[in-house]
Formats: sequence, C-alpha cells, structure tokens
Amino acid sequence: MTRRSLCFVMVLGSAVALLLSCGSTNNIDRNIDGGVTLDRNAVFVANRGDSTVSAFQAIDPSGAGPVSGSPFLVGGPPTALVGGDAGEFQGGLLVLSEPQRSVAAYDVDLKTSVLKGPTDAVTTPFTPTAISGWKSFFYLANAEGSVSGFKAGASLAEVPGSPFPAGPGPAAILAHSGFLYVANSQSNDVWGYRIDPTSGALTPLAGSPFPSGQNPVSFAWWTPLSSSQQGASGFVFVANSGSNNVSVYSQASDGSLSPVAGSPFAAGDGPSSVAAGGTSSFNFVYVANSKSNSISGYTVDAKNGSLAPLTSSPVAAGTLPTSMSFSIDRWLYVANLGSNDLSVFQTDWNTGLLTPIAGSPFAVGKQPSAVLFFQVPQ
Repeated sequence: MTRRSLCFVMVLGSAVALLLSCGSTNNIDRNIDGGVTLDRNAVFVANRGDSTVSAFQAIDPSGAGPVSGSPFLVGGPPTALVGGDAGEFQGGLLVLSEPQRSVAAYDVDLKTSVLKGPTDAVTTPFTPTAISGWKSFFYLANAEGSVSGFKAGASLAEVPGSPFPAGPGPAAILAHSGFLYVANSQSNDVWGYRIDPTSGALTPLAGSPFPSGQNPVSFAWWTPLSSSQQGASGFVFVANSGSNNVSVYSQASDGSLSPVAGSPFAAGDGPSSVAAGGTSSFNFVYVANSKSNSISGYTVDAKNGSLAPLTSSPVAAGTLPTSMSFSIDRWLYVANLGSNDLSVFQTDWNTGLLTPIAGSPFAVGKQPSAVLFFQVPQ
C-alpha cells in the first residue's frame, strides 16, 4: 500500500460519520463553500451477505456507473469501511469484518477505482463492531467493552496500552481532531478520550462518560467554522435507535461534550445512521430511519447546534436504510440493507431538500451494511 502519511475517512456500518481528519478543506462534516473540482472519486459499498465490496465511479446525474470487476470479493463478510484522505493517503481502503474479527487493507487504483489486495491485515481476539481513523491511527470498538488501537505504517501494529476500557456494548466510534468517542448501546452513554498524536494511546476525558439517548448507534461531527478556523470545537450528533431521537452535543476545545438546548431531537422510527454537511451559510443533518424506511432532515443552528425539522422531511429511502455517506459536492449515498441497493440523493444546499438522482436506487451486493464516498487525489 502506497503511503505518504495515513489519514482517514470512515463509515461505521450502521454507525456512520464521514470524516476527512487531516486538515483537508474538503471536509463535508465540517464545511463546503463550493468551487471544488472533482475528477476520479469513487463510492464503495460493503456487502455483508456475499462478502463483496461494490465500487462505483462517484455517482451523479452525468450517469457514471459501476467500476469494472465490481463487486470485489473480500476475505470475510465486510461490515464497515475506512478510506484515505485525498492527497494524504494515496489509495488505501480498510475493510472491517466483524465475523472474521479482522481488518484488511486494500489498494485502490486511483484511475479505475479497482480494489487490489489485500496488502495487509490484522486480526483481533475481540468482536469489532465499528471502526474509525485519525491521522495514522485507526480504532476498533469491541463488543466486549473495549477499544483497540492500531498504527498504520510499513505494517499495521497495535498502539501501546491497547485495548483501552470502554463502556458496555460499544456500537459506534468517532475519531476526530485528536479526540475519540465511543457510543455504548447498553449503558446509553458516550465515552470520550484524548488521542496521543505520537503514540495513538487514549486517555479518558474529564466528565466522561456523557449521557445519550437509548441505544446510541451512530456518530457525525460538524462545525460552522471556516476551514482556516477549524479545530477541535464543533458539534457531535448521535443517533439513538432505541429512543427514536438524535442527541446533539457542543464539543469544547478540550474534547468534552455538553448537550445543546432542546437535545435530544425527535427522529423517525429506528434511527440507524446520521450524517452532517452543508456550507458556511446552510447546514443540515440527516438521519436514516431503518424501521420506517425514510430519511429525516434538519437544519442546524450554527450558533447553538439546535435542530429544526425540514419542511420536506422525511423522504423515502429503500428498505432498511442502514448507512449513509456524503460526497464532497452535495451527493448523499444511502445503503439499504433490506433491498440490496444504494439510494443516491442530490442535496439542495439552500433548502436541504433531498432529490433522488436518475437511476436511483442502484443495485449492489447482498445486505449492504456500509457505504463510503472515497475522494482520490487530484
């Protein structure tokens, strides 16, 4: 696998947040102000039911389609995906297999988006439910109540002190700007940690754990600041599957989380995934509702993080929507576990309205459990 330095975007199966964690100005969970020219981006879908990964040239109304050779057979049922930041990690995709207790590294051909490999792999004695990455590190949330950390280099190696304690039933994980959060579905809370930028070791944050709704399953992060101002401070969103709502937290510069006024906010039936994006003027959050086969949309108050439902919300998705990922230029991808397809929506950055593009939904493999927009270097 070719690396200059390793940075990550990530999709956590049913626990989704799209991150470009290396200071890229093209961070959809941060800000987009337009003017970005895209050439050869891709979309990957992890198909748990047939142990494959489907690949598309980034889908938009121009009609780009599947990558030659897709779907690609991988070593075990894939449950989550992590990909590299354009310009920082050249052509890397990590595929998590919860049943196999493994993470495999693949190269992505930057011209054709064809998967090659695996080039490296690690196995763990635990049951990994979710994966997230920051800089050269990636972390696994383990069902046994811990977090395993690894550093990517010439090979994948566990960081000192790993595994680190977490709460009971970790279901989602989010690494961003030097901090890591784990949503624990059994204790209904979020544990927070500081990431050592050199070793990758985790230190619990003051005030952790932070209460959430019932059965938290998905994270997203967003800040209203411009790319030149972005740091740790922002807003953290958590989809709570058991209480049908979304918890919203204000993130302080030390990583600590405080609920915003009005949190939690009502969602649809069975929230399974949350995604955040927008511009410096308009900011939106979307929640996939797995039991009502719909997507709820909200505007975000840039000052206090409160959510207000969109007048166009909810919109119909496929059957059992379980994972979402934003592209860099307003496309929202939704993996539908029950209908074995991928819904693609264009987002109106002025109103938040989601409009299905021509041809949507697109057929993928069996039981798609995660979708990832993958930005390649220009």
